Formats: sequence, C-alpha cells, structure tokens
Amino acid sequence: MGVLVTGGAGYIGSHTVWELMKTQEVAVYDNLSKGHRRAVPADIPFTAGDVREEEKLVDTIRNQR
Repeated sequence: MGVLVTGGAGYIGSHTVWELMKTQEVAVYDNLSKGHRRAVPADIPFTAGDVREEEKLVDTIRNQR
C-alpha cells in the first residue's frame, strides 16, 4: 500500500511527494486550483479532482490499493 497525497501538485504538496518517493509508492490527487501538473513527476499516478467529490476520491483510493 502506498501514500495518496491530496494537494500534491501545489508547492508544499509537490515537495512532500518528492520526499515520499524516496521510500514509498506515491499517488497524487489535486484539483489544480493552486498547483500545476508539471510539479508532479510524470511517472507518479495523478488524478485531477476535488476532495469534496466524495465518489471520485473514494474510487481513486480504491484504485490505488
């Protein structure tokens, strides 16, 4: 099992992703309101979505297992 970083394309989130990548499997979920897709390494699974979209978030979590 890995780590899903919500807000992972923003400034703090993207730096968190880079650190977690060293020891964990990482996926990113971000609505891109403050971040950019290019802040996340291309080989990291990425889902564009808002955490308030419960069904989409739950589906993303299930698919990352």
